[in-house]
Amino acid sequence: MHRLLLVDDEPSIVDGLMQHFQETQPELDICKAYSADEALDIAKRTKIDLLISDISMPGKNGLQLIDEIGLYWPGCRMILLTGHSEFEYVHTAIRRNVDNYILKTEGIEPVSAAVNAAIVKLEEENGARALLARAQQQMTAAEPLLKKAFFEALLLGEQAADIAGEWHFAGLELRLDRGRPVLMVIGRADAWDEQLSYTKKMDVLYSIQNLFAHRLSALLREERVVFHHSELVWFIQPEKAAAAFADAAGGTDWRGVITYMKGILETVQNDCRDMFGLSVSFGIGGSASEWTDIGGQYEQLKTAMKQLAYYGQQMAILDLGISDVYKPETARPAAASATDFNKSVAALQKHLQAGDEQAAAETTAELFGCLRSHMAGHYMLGLERYYALLHTVAAHMNDTDYPDKADSGLLLASLPGAELPAEWEDAQRRFAQLAASICLRRRERVERGENLLCERIHRFIHDNLGGDLSLARIAESVFLNPSYLSRCYKQLTGRNLSDYINTAKSEAAVGMLVQSPAKIGEIALRLGFESPSYFTAFFRKMTGMSPQEYRDAYGLESRK
Repeated sequence: MHRLLLVDDEPSIVDGLMQHFQETQPELDICKAYSADEALDIAKRTKIDLLISDISMPGKNGLQLIDEIGLYWPGCRMILLTGHSEFEYVHTAIRRNVDNYILKTEGIEPVSAAVNAAIVKLEEENGARALLARAQQQMTAAEPLLKKAFFEALLLGEQAADIAGEWHFAGLELRLDRGRPVLMVIGRADAWDEQLSYTKKMDVLYSIQNLFAHRLSALLREERVVFHHSELVWFIQPEKAAAAFADAAGGTDWRGVITYMKGILETVQNDCRDMFGLSVSFGIGGSASEWTDIGGQYEQLKTAMKQLAYYGQQMAILDLGISDVYKPETARPAAASATDFNKSVAALQKHLQAGDEQAAAETTAELFGCLRSHMAGHYMLGLERYYALLHTVAAHMNDTDYPDKADSGLLLASLPGAELPAEWEDAQRRFAQLAASICLRRRERVERGENLLCERIHRFIHDNLGGDLSLARIAESVFLNPSYLSRCYKQLTGRNLSDYINTAKSEAAVGMLVQSPAKIGEIALRLGFESPSYFTAFFRKMTGMSPQEYRDAYGLESRK
């Protein structure tokens, strides 16, 4: 939706143009002003896409106005109207890149054609190609953030081939070769000073990254990311021609790379202790990882690092390629990756937010299946993931103002909490019922919100029938994007917002004509019509009669 601002000190011209464009181009959001100052006040509050302005106006003229509006909205298309064909004005307008310069005596058709041409230009500028080109131009500035998002997605278990094809990653240039394996290193502080602020902690983490890069040989490439605001992750790859890290067969000697990395990490640990008074531990993958398995190797490293922390080990350099000295004597099955489980929990959150009862039930069943199959030999891990599921449901209950005791008798407290469920089928059934109840309340709240939104819009319109009822002003009153408001209102009510405004003004006009002795010109002003002739045309269109004809037929005098 494009916003058109009409400016002229003659109300009949503004109102006539407004009526024309409302009838011929209802998709336009139209604002009007009767002076340059009033137009600037509108431009300061809302985006303007198209401007039609008279040149000769008291105070600021149209040429001054386009200069000032251009400061706020450089992409605005400008059309000037004038009653005189003066070369000086034409020359100045051309120099200021005005789209069109039209004589008022030419009638409405040239103005309408100029607006259509300006809309075409706007759509070309705002089209997908233009936006993509701008995005590509800004890629350099955004590249660090894009790299961070890319590697975070890999750590969360996404496949490199899938996310690399997304348009915002398509032009991403990495220092690493995606066709070759990478070695993963993670690091974290053993204990932070409790008095240290979040900003200071992040400064230290970025400093550790810089220390690492400074110590690293030029024969190795690296990419890095600070994950979850607390964990340092590096991806390492030797240069193809690095003979120092080549094995006898001409491939990469990854154990040699790992041995070298341990020396680097020892130095970084010492630097951190000396410079920040901070103990840092690191974990290194046992070998190189394929890009398809980055998420899996990260889970292994994270689990091993947790085990070290459990035993209170500090200043550690853990190597997954060496037998785990902390491994319990009794062997147990390897812990299932949390990636799929976390994805399912995220999916459940999405379904609960959307109020999608069917999808929530299906995902709940999938999650319970995962819990039951994963818990064998890993009771505490199963308990941790069960708590994650409990937390998700409790968070959504709190978010929907869920009562402590629901009418249906479903209580979160009735679900097993201190330990894993003894009766999985019963717990799954209770979870599914609770999820369904949350979805119902979510839908009810959305419906109440939609009704409330319509009520607020209608109340604002009726309270301001004689004021500014542009889409931008109404949207401002309900804190929504103007273009979204227009679509949302049509979706909720089945009618255009402009139709409701016209009906409200028509009904108010009928009431005043029938019940009030006020003059027709006064009624027109009360309803926001500066031009009585425009009010007459509007009223005739809505009722089939002129205001005077309606008053004569139904007014106070006609009842005597």
